[in-house]
Amino acid sequence: MAASTKDHSPLRGHLSAAALCELTGLTDRRHRQIAAEGYYPPPDRGRYRIKETLIGLFRYYREQLHKKEDNLATERKKYTIARREKLELETDLLRRRYIPRAEIGPHLRNLAAHQRATLQQKLETELPPRLAGLDPLEIQQRLAETTDTLCRIFQQSTRQWLDPPPPPDAKPKPTPKPAKKKQPPSSP
Repeated sequence: MAASTKDHSPLRGHLSAAALCELTGLTDRRHRQIAAEGYYPPPDRGRYRIKETLIGLFRYYREQLHKKEDNLATERKKYTIARREKLELETDLLRRRYIPRAEIGPHLRNLAAHQRATLQQKLETELPPRLAGLDPLEIQQRLAETTDTLCRIFQQSTRQWLDPPPPPDAKPKPTPKPAKKKQPPSSP
């Protein structure tokens, strides 16, 4: 039998760097890095102590595997959370708890345009003639009244927009007739 040119034979419990590289598939440089991390003692003249090195390598591989499993578990958890959030959002969209931007955008633009037109009418057209000739306290009172009126108008338009439409088979609510004012009896 031909003798190998490589020295793989253990010498009193030691293993050459080349033999360790052949067994693990790692480079000697990586073995030295792992040894520097404290998993096993560094080589002495290019030879590693078999028992300590194998124990250290197994510990190193177990920790690497555990880290990989932890990373995988973390990624699975993130994926599961993302899927759940996506399903919740889709469910909320189906239940009409949320309205897509494309659907609500035109309505909001119309609402803003209505508010702008109302503000212009009240503040530029109706209010100035009412303020002419008033003292500051009366002006402040008229401005407060106009602000209240504007808020009421905006609340009503928002309420109309937010109220759900009546079901198709629902009858319209009868509007109450205004009560007639009683006139005092006329004297003969």
